[in-house]
Amino acid sequence: MATTDSRQGPGTLKIGTTAPNMIEVAPQASAVELVPTVNSSDGTPTLETPEPAPDTSIAWHLKISAIQDFEDPTGFVNFLMDHALAELAFEWEPITGASPKYAGTVQVVPIGIGGAIAVQTVTDVELPVVGQPTRDDSAIPLASSSSKKAAA
Repeated sequence: MATTDSRQGPGTLKIGTTAPNMIEVAPQASAVELVPTVNSSDGTPTLETPEPAPDTSIAWHLKISAIQDFEDPTGFVNFLMDHALAELAFEWEPITGASPKYAGTVQVVPIGIGGAIAVQTVTDVELPVVGQPTRDDSAIPLASSSSKKAAA
């Protein structure tokens, strides 16, 4: 099987659905990841099931590294501050028209502001995903238009 080397860009990342509660993050984003956190503990053995499967849960975060734009009242930094703790829809397409689209709902949290003097500042933020994100493969060439799956 040949190696597949997936690289982002040009792509889109939207948080929210309509202005003023929506922003296109792609112009500021230098890195975007949908990151799972897996928590697992041993299941409790019982007489009926002496070797139970582990109790496992998965929580997702939308991790964004973004160039700070705090000078822009409608920019990403201020959008996150203005919408802190709101639950907004997101849609991320790593490669426009040629990759899966990932979607769901995130809880908005502010991003750090400031940093080193006289240089471009990139700051990270992790937005908790509410529930499970979904993946739509229909934009991938040769993918079935009905391939919409929950990201596990």
